[in-house]
Amino acid sequence: MEGYITYSQLGLLIMFMIVAAVGGYAILTMRNVNAAVKYIGIIQKENQEALGRAIPNIAIASENVAEITHDLRAGFSETSKAMETADQIASYAVVIGETAKALAGLFTSTKKI
Repeated sequence: MEGYITYSQLGLLIMFMIVAAVGGYAILTMRNVNAAVKYIGIIQKENQEALGRAIPNIAIASENVAEITHDLRAGFSETSKAMETADQIASYAVVIGETAKALAGLFTSTKKI
């Protein structure tokens, strides 16, 4: 008895194997997701009281963080202005120093006429 397999049958076999593999992977993934959801539910039940106390404080904490951030931004702004002023003073000091050096060199010339 001889048997032949056509290309279309081979293609269908390959497609079936791919679908079976993807289906198996999907089933394993769904089992893992289901286990994770159950674990999250257990953790949530164990910490229900702590969550009940913490959730109302989140709004207060976020307001405090906003105030601190505003204060930090204002402080950084002032620091930036102070650094710009210090840079300007330093550049003026360099110019004055070079001018003084040139003037001192002009008056303390050791050339004899």
